[in-house]
Amino acid sequence: MKYILRITAVIFFILIQVSVEAQCAMCKATAESNPNVGGGLNAGIEYILIVPYILLGAFVLIVLRGKMKPFWRDLTGKNKDKNQEYTAENWY
Repeated sequence: MKYILRITAVIFFILIQVSVEAQCAMCKATAESNPNVGGGLNAGIEYILIVPYILLGAFVLIVLRGKMKPFWRDLTGKNKDKNQEYTAENWY
């Protein structure tokens, strides 16, 4: 059963790759047909690239929200619980 699932996943990713190549050809043809649309095409690509980064940032903030406060306290030296000096002996 595991082998069938793996084979199906490989076939699925191969099919996705073929459709992506078709989209790149369409963008190339659009850019070559009219040189004045380059700015708009670049702006559209930048707009499309911003959305995944926003989603990833939101996910990281939601998941790591509780772990960020102690990290920043340790990083800035405002951790009042530990008054330990970092030397070569106790660094590790």
